[in-house]
Amino acid sequence: MVDRLVHPAASTVGEGNALLRAAAAAGHGTRVRELLDNGWSESAREDVELMLWAADYGAYQVIHNRLDEHTTKPMLRIARAWVGVDPIAELRRRLGDATAVVQRQRVPVDEYDHTECIRVTAADGRWAEVQTAHLAIVTYIEERLGIGASRDELMARALMDRDPDSVNWSESWHSVTSKPDVEGTLHWAGTVLTDADPDARRFAADVVHLLAINQEDPWPEDILSVLHTRLSVEPDPGVLIHLIIAFSNYHLGLPPEILVHAEHPDPQVRSQVAHEHYASLSGTRAVPEAVESLAKLAQDPDGRVRATALTTFRDHAFDHPVTKRLIAAGRDDSDPRVRVEALAGLARGGDTAAYAELRQLGDEAGEGSYLAMMADNAKGWLNKLAAAQAPPPPAQRE
Repeated sequence: MVDRLVHPAASTVGEGNALLRAAAAAGHGTRVRELLDNGWSESAREDVELMLWAADYGAYQVIHNRLDEHTTKPMLRIARAWVGVDPIAELRRRLGDATAVVQRQRVPVDEYDHTECIRVTAADGRWAEVQTAHLAIVTYIEERLGIGASRDELMARALMDRDPDSVNWSESWHSVTSKPDVEGTLHWAGTVLTDADPDARRFAADVVHLLAINQEDPWPEDILSVLHTRLSVEPDPGVLIHLIIAFSNYHLGLPPEILVHAEHPDPQVRSQVAHEHYASLSGTRAVPEAVESLAKLAQDPDGRVRATALTTFRDHAFDHPVTKRLIAAGRDDSDPRVRVEALAGLARGGDTAAYAELRQLGDEAGEGSYLAMMADNAKGWLNKLAAAQAPPPPAQRE
């Protein structure tokens, strides 16, 4: 039987990302490109071997939103066979070479998540490759079949590689937050937030964060009490940041439980606190205490904190006198992150030279980059200003 993941030494894999190279070597390159760029065609819907290859390779990008009733259960069996298996040992076994050379590469799955691509090459040049997204595929298919795992099992899957940016983590996280018993999920997360394992607490904080964004009904008082307590004692900055976001989404304004972290030793935490000031700003009617606190963060020793504070002022209180002062001062800040935010603020106010500099930075960074997006936004503001200042058209004669 031919192994769909093993390729001869002379196989041409072409250019592009790891998924497309492997798909091309397996004879699916054109089809995968079609699916990723244009979605399903009628012929692709019946391409059973493509979907079985995707389940074996770990091609979450191909499988997501493209399940077919004829291939779903076989795909689940194939993906499950990888769970708990050392991918390097398995690929070496398939190649029949216990000393085959290993290459590892972090690759994107979508805009936010990634996975790991592992290639193993035998002494004779034959090679085999997988992406380590099999757990995400299993979780995704199980949910669609109505046999979703328990919250504890889903968290255990996320903790297998302990990477909050991996698709295995995010698929488990979304499955937990999608369970219909929201209150049960909140109580479960509240218990996990006191776990000794910081990664378990981070997973629970991610869950609470998303539920806070989507919440409609009031949360149970005991859950709010847990959040209140954890905000004061949580030692891990990554967990604390997500607790701050969750608490901020649930409580309008700037609660003292969050403001107290404005002097946290970790700059990422201080930066998040600076961002959360947005709810207390409203142009010249901004809450004075919030303006004073955020202005202090705008003088923080860390550039990312200063940049976040400036951005928050600019986006939520553009006409405030403090904002104008900070934008002007930020133009000459020692940190490029602050200068970019200041350029955007100057351009929003009609400074065409600042826009030209920002546009150049955006062009150098490339289409789709943060700098390019900033320049596009600034151009929009300049166009609005020009339209507002343009003389009215002459009255038409009757």
